[in-house]
Amino acid sequence: MNSINKLLIVAIALFSFMLGMTIAYYDATILRDPPLHYAIESRCLNYTDKECYTKSDVELIVFGKVLNYE
Repeated sequence: MNSINKLLIVAIALFSFMLGMTIAYYDATILRDPPLHYAIESRCLNYTDKECYTKSDVELIVFGKVLNYE
């Protein structure tokens, strides 16, 4: 086996590994739905002022404490 064949085998193995890792990352991060608590916290942070609850009530329900925005 000459050096060109060895280099080709290493290049193919490296390409296959990198392709597999890219597909695994894409599957794990992009194709999956975010956890439920992300949606709840995002909804709380984007909550508009309404008459039924105050902002501090919503923060107490979701986070367990009132957040300080300083």
